[in-house]
Amino acid sequence: MTTHLLPGIGGTADMYSDYSFPFPVRRLDYLRPPSLRTSFADYAKLFASHYQIQPGDCVVGMSMGGMLACEISKSIPLRKLVLISSGTHPYHVHPLLRQLAPLAPLVPFGWIQRLTYPTHLFGTVRHRALRMFKASDPLFLRWSCYHATRWDGLASHSDLTRIHGSWDPVFPLAKQQPEHILPHGGHIVLLRRPDLIQPLLIQLLAPLQA
Repeated sequence: MTTHLLPGIGGTADMYSDYSFPFPVRRLDYLRPPSLRTSFADYAKLFASHYQIQPGDCVVGMSMGGMLACEISKSIPLRKLVLISSGTHPYHVHPLLRQLAPLAPLVPFGWIQRLTYPTHLFGTVRHRALRMFKASDPLFLRWSCYHATRWDGLASHSDLTRIHGSWDPVFPLAKQQPEHILPHGGHIVLLRRPDLIQPLLIQLLAPLQA
C-alpha cells in the first residue's frame, strides 16, 4: 500500500517537502491536461493511470488535490481518503470563487507567472507558494480553476477524514463539518503548520500499513 500526496492548485510536490513519514509515500505533481475541454472525471483517470494509483492505496489531497482525490476514489477503491483544506462538493467552494470560475479560461496565467518574483520579504511560506505557482503549468491552472467547480462531487467514502483550518476563505468552514479543525488555520495551513498536520497524518495512516 502506498500513500499518494496531492498538492493544491498552483502547488507542486514541494508542498510536502517539510513532511516525513515512517511508511511509503509519493509526492505527486499535476499533469498537463490534454485540453481545456478535458472533463474532471477523465483527468482523474489519466492522473491515476499515470501514477499507477492502485486499489487499497491511500490518497491525501490539499484543496484541488482533495477534490481530485475524491474523483479518483469513484473509480479506484482507496483504503483511505484524507482531505486538507478541501471539500467533497463544489458547493463547498466560496460562492464568489464559483461565480468567477467561468472566467478562468481567459486569465493570462502564463503572463502573470512571468511577472511573479518570489521573495523572502513576505515570509518563507509565501515565498514557497509563489515559487510553486511560478513553476505550475498555465494550461493546468486554467483547466483546474474552470472545472473544479463543475464536477459532480463525492457522495460518500468508507474511510474519509477531513482536516480544515477554521479561517479558510476558499472552503469556508461553515459549509462542512470536518473531523479535525485547526484553530486560526487559513487555506494554506498545510504549508504553515506541518508541526500539527504531520503527526495527525501519521496517526491516521500508520495503522493502515499493517
